[in-house]
Amino acid sequence: MRKLQAIILAGGKGTRLAPLTDNLPKPLVPILGRPMIAYVFEHLRAAGIVDVAVSTAHLGHMIEDAFGDGSSVGMNVTYLREPEPMGTGGWTKLVDWESLDDRFLVLNADNLFWIDVAALLRRHDDVGGVATIASITLPSESVSAAELLVTNADRTRLEQYVDRGVSHHLIAASPAVSISSGWYVMTPHVRRFVDDTLPYSNEIHLWPALAASGEAIGFYHATEPWFDSGTHERLARVEEFLRARNV
Repeated sequence: MRKLQAIILAGGKGTRLAPLTDNLPKPLVPILGRPMIAYVFEHLRAAGIVDVAVSTAHLGHMIEDAFGDGSSVGMNVTYLREPEPMGTGGWTKLVDWESLDDRFLVLNADNLFWIDVAALLRRHDDVGGVATIASITLPSESVSAAELLVTNADRTRLEQYVDRGVSHHLIAASPAVSISSGWYVMTPHVRRFVDDTLPYSNEIHLWPALAASGEAIGFYHATEPWFDSGTHERLARVEEFLRARNV
C-alpha cells in the first residue's frame, strides 16, 4: 500500500467569503477560473507529493465530485469525511495512522503557499524531531491576535508556542512576529500527543501539546509567497499575484 504523503484540511465553511460560499465549499471557490484547492494540488504534485487525503466537512461531497480519486490532477486522492464539525485537528481522529508515511505534510487548503517543499522536508530531517512547523513573519502592526512561534537562536527549532490569549505583549514589543503558515511536517509519533478532546484544534490543542512535550520540534522560516484567502480582500490579492505570474 502506498503511504499517505500529505493531508489537506478542507473542512472550513469560509463564512467570510459569503455569498461565494453559500452553496460552495471554500476549497472550490474559483481563483482566476480554477478551484482554490487545484493550486494546492498542483504545488504538491510539482514537489513529487501525489498520495494525499483531503479532510472534508462542509459540502465535502462537492470536493469529491470535482476531483474524485485525483487522477484528473495527477494525484492519488482519498478523503477523511467528518460526520460533524471536528475542528482543524479532526484529521487526527479520522486518519488511519498506519497508512501514514514516516513523515507527511499537513496543510490548509485555503492557504496558498508557494513553499519550497524540499527545503521544508530537509529542515525536518535535519532536526529529526516529531514535527516541524513552517512559519511566516508579519509586521506586528498587522497582527491583532495570533499564536506566536518562539525559536532557538539559529531559527531551526521551535522552543515555544505562545497562545493568542497571552501573546499581546510579545506582539507589542516587537516590530515583527513569527506565526504559523498552516503548513506542517508531522510523523506518526504525533499520535501520542492527541487526546480525546472534540472538537480538536491543531492550533489550540495539538501544537501546544507538541511544544510542551520536550520533543524536538523543527522550525522553517519561510520567505516564499504566502496568501490567506479567507476574505474577499485577501482573495483579490491572490488573484493579483497570480496574474502577475501569468498563471
